[in-house]
Amino acid sequence: MKKKNIFALALLTALSLTVSACGGADKAPASSGGSNQASSGKDDTKVKIKFFGMNMAYTSMEEMGAELQKKMPKYDIELLKVDTGTIDASIRTGVAGGNPADIYFYWPQNMGNLVKDGLALDLTPYLEANNGEWKNTFTPELLDLGKIDGKYYNVPFGSAYPVLIVNNEIFKQAGVEPKQEMTWQEFMDINEQIKTKTDAAPFAVSSEPDRQSWLIRQGVMSLANGDGKLEALATGKVAADSGYYETALNNIRDLYKKNYWYPGEGALNITRDEINAAFLQGKVGMLAEVAGAALSISEKAEFDVTVVKWPAMGPETVLLGGANGYFIPANASNPDAAVEVLKTLLGSDIQSIHLAHGYPPANQTIKVENPVLQQIMTFTEDLYPFEFHTKEAKMKSYYEGEMVPNFLMGQKIKDVLGQLDTLRQNAFK
Repeated sequence: MKKKNIFALALLTALSLTVSACGGADKAPASSGGSNQASSGKDDTKVKIKFFGMNMAYTSMEEMGAELQKKMPKYDIELLKVDTGTIDASIRTGVAGGNPADIYFYWPQNMGNLVKDGLALDLTPYLEANNGEWKNTFTPELLDLGKIDGKYYNVPFGSAYPVLIVNNEIFKQAGVEPKQEMTWQEFMDINEQIKTKTDAAPFAVSSEPDRQSWLIRQGVMSLANGDGKLEALATGKVAADSGYYETALNNIRDLYKKNYWYPGEGALNITRDEINAAFLQGKVGMLAEVAGAALSISEKAEFDVTVVKWPAMGPETVLLGGANGYFIPANASNPDAAVEVLKTLLGSDIQSIHLAHGYPPANQTIKVENPVLQQIMTFTEDLYPFEFHTKEAKMKSYYEGEMVPNFLMGQKIKDVLGQLDTLRQNAFK
């Protein structure tokens, strides 16, 4: 195994299996206070649960939410949509203001800041109750992503990592073949072939910080891994003047300046919906997306597609990846009820809906048989879930949302990297 075998094996297991949160979950206690009572007038004893977890990037969410409400009639569940670009601010504002949601969507491998600041509830007692009944439903390695200092703060519902979805017809017109693995130079050569020999744009990635930043994050990880410094990078021990960031930024600038990045001048403002529509209309050769969206897109496309790995700036590809999950805030008004809702949401019935939409859940009971998903499963040997910039909110915001656009818009490299290194040093004092 090329990198961090434990994470690759864990996520391969997660893609092959599903979690069954037992149907016989512990019954929720009576409401702990009047603030949890529903105001409908029909049943004043209903416990109100604010679920800030509807990440509509998943086509399964609406159906899962409806099924959750159907299965839990004793609760008044308020389903709130998630904006991943502003989720940190939403969480901190809600918790600090004393009016948090009862459950929040968040990435288990990124829980460090929230736990450090005392914002997340320790879920260990719930997971280990009844001889680990709930804990044992999860793929252990995925569950461990949300484990900090021996305690669990997040429960996973699926894995996530970026891939490239290829329009095979455009590649054929350009005279190139999809490659499961490619260097950055091979990727750029393919872009040039598509640009000069077809009417399509070569490559598209949306401008949302958690997606546009795939370019810099995966580039730097691949370069650092080539020197055996992936763990040092993840723990904040690699300085911004190491050469990795400058190389990656210059590569990204070439992609942008050569107009390979759809739609050209407006690439830094393009939305996910816009690039997905352009891909399905045959306007884009390679679409950057999360692995879980590949099946849905392949089924909608009127042309054949192939899913390939992200190009490697270093000797080998490193896919930034991990799990998606949920946590309960430390000052939730009724944590027992929130846990029961999570057990139901992560149960086999509702997670089967998630799988039916093409998203492999983090559980151990449902076999994945779809060939597109099976293809994606082979990429997990390159996954690595830990990144230095998630340690501090300002650094995360800068690295994911500001650094690349600032550089592409003309800011000097020394200023771009200087700001990053100041944030890094402050975070890892």
